[in-house]
Amino acid sequence: MNVGAAILEAFYRAGGQFVPLTELECVLKRPTTGVTAEIAELQRLGYKIEVHPHLGYRLVAMPDRLIADDIKARLETFHARSKPRVIGSEIVVFEQTSSTNDLVARMAKTQRGEGLVVFAESQTKGRGRHGRAWASPRGKGLWFSVLLRPNLPLSSAPRITVAASIAVARAIRKASKLDGRIKWPNDVTVNGRKVAGILTELSAEGDEILSAILGIGIDVNCRREDFPSEVAAIATSVELEAGRTFNRPALAAEILRVLDDAYLTAQMDFDSIIAEWARLCTTLGKQVVVTMGKRRIEGHAQALDADGALLLRRDNGRIERILGGDLVVEQT
Repeated sequence: MNVGAAILEAFYRAGGQFVPLTELECVLKRPTTGVTAEIAELQRLGYKIEVHPHLGYRLVAMPDRLIADDIKARLETFHARSKPRVIGSEIVVFEQTSSTNDLVARMAKTQRGEGLVVFAESQTKGRGRHGRAWASPRGKGLWFSVLLRPNLPLSSAPRITVAASIAVARAIRKASKLDGRIKWPNDVTVNGRKVAGILTELSAEGDEILSAILGIGIDVNCRREDFPSEVAAIATSVELEAGRTFNRPALAAEILRVLDDAYLTAQMDFDSIIAEWARLCTTLGKQVVVTMGKRRIEGHAQALDADGALLLRRDNGRIERILGGDLVVEQT
């Protein structure tokens, strides 16, 4: 961990209390002049830090921007577990990029390690499933991609999206107390409106997954005017539903923490993931229509199978395994 992340971690662990100068000197392994220089740099970035001649330093307020050191520091304050963290092993933040998925795909070819996370404050060509455009207004949401190298056969790739949807729903529920739900195959909703989307893109050889790029877009502090007209009726944000603004860096760290747990569990104990997904899913038990290109399938959404595919019971009683598509719940 570099110096910026280390000093922020000390502040977050202090929970709003003063951190003595001697403690910061010990943490940073630097003399007083080195500590004051780092404090000045944080202040330049927009952190409000109170200085007391006897008590030390206290973090009062943070800037509303994504900073890699800040997110790393927040991750380090979570309770340690027996296995090392995978997701968030490296974090990079860009002010703007075309698409974080495209950027991570290029970085994956340079043998970057599993768990790399790339955030962008805005995307010019963000996309969802089937190449649909995803609006990514600057500073209003969390637009990021994660490089994964799962120990799973290609047939089990849907587990990744399932685990990610659970993580996003969990994090939103914890941060906002809203009733975050999952709509198959890749949406997280609040009060029936889409608040987040997930896009998993794979590189494979035979039945082996070489890499998976998990793209996640979350509308955190978006206003109604931030949504394009074609999605305004079905989209929402955490702020709009909760009636207050949210700390994006804190939510980002929480999502990465929960995502890391869910990703590990999806590879080791997918039955527990299925059980949680079923509790949060609004699709199961409904009569639905799934379209895949020109193909249209109607049936009753029954469950997920062991690989994460949706099991649909057709009117003739036959069970069909669905890996993806556009789903609409039939009105009764």
